Amino acid sequence: MTRERLAQGVSELESRVGQPQPLAQSLHEALLGAVFPLTADELTWVARENEAPPVLLSLLGGLPRGLFASLDAVAVALEGGLSVSDAPLARAPDAPTR
Repeated sequence: MTRERLAQGVSELESRVGQPQPLAQSLHEALLGAVFPLTADELTWVARENEAPPVLLSLLGGLPRGLFASLDAVAVALEGGLSVSDAPLARAPDAPTR
C-alpha cells in the first residue's frame, strides 16, 4: 500500500467517524462518576459501565496493582510517565482475607 492510499484511507475513516480523541478526554468520559481511590479492576469496571472503547478498557486493565487516588494519577500511569510507586496513590490494596 502506498503512502498516498494510506493517507486517503485515514482521511476517509476520519470523515466517517471523526478525529480521534485525545487520551485525557477519552479517559475523562470513561471514568465519569468514578469515586476515587480505585484499583485498576475497578477503573475498568467503571469504564465498561460508561461504554468506553475496547482500547481504553485494555489500557486500564493493564495498569499496575495499587489504588489510584485521582483521574490525574490514572492518566500519568497510562502515559507511562511514572511507575505505580511514583504515581499519587492512596495506599496499596489490602490482602484478601478468608
